[in-house]
Amino acid sequence: MASVSTVFLDLDDTICEHPRSTADRLAEAFDRAGVEPFFDVADFRRWLPKVSAETRLELREKCFGGVADELGVDPALAREVARAYEDPDPEAVEFLPGAEDALDRLGAEYDLALVTNGGRETQEAKLAALGIEGHFDAATYTEPGGPVKPDPDHFHRTLSATGVSADEAVHVGNSLRADVVGAQAAGIDAVWLAESGASGEYAPEYAIESMADLREPPWV
Repeated sequence: MASVSTVFLDLDDTICEHPRSTADRLAEAFDRAGVEPFFDVADFRRWLPKVSAETRLELREKCFGGVADELGVDPALAREVARAYEDPDPEAVEFLPGAEDALDRLGAEYDLALVTNGGRETQEAKLAALGIEGHFDAATYTEPGGPVKPDPDHFHRTLSATGVSADEAVHVGNSLRADVVGAQAAGIDAVWLAESGASGEYAPEYAIESMADLREPPWV
């Protein structure tokens, strides 16, 4: 493997998070809609790569509707929950433990690039709120109707933007499926920020328990 020169990073639940979790917002949406919960966040995330949409509401309706169809639930209930779900304020984010220091330390030795499934407007608002919009030499977002991780397109686009080969980069992210599988599909070694209780058939090259672990990068 060539010497690593560039570190790709996911944003949501890797660098930052919202004080109120997706699980909290989903539970509140079921309550507001008066619908008995029939799926959880894992189902929501499982459907995200399967659909494309022009708006967040349309995305939720397609994801929630897909789960409802699988379970034989009235799709009208899924639409009610989708409309009751409140999107988080993109500016109401905070760093994960160790993430801010990790960015500073990594940025002193490596070029950094952002690889996120979020849309440009929303993700740029988060970067600005965190004060890290200038930390990245390149940023790849999901375009309306475009592919999302684990499709390797995001990683290929970022390699092209940074001008490095796959063996000169590593990718850090929290999702086994989106980040690990997506990076590996592009030939990039993956550093998994291990989620509590998560497991599966995917095998990242490296695993860390906290962003603070990047003080001593595992690929060195």
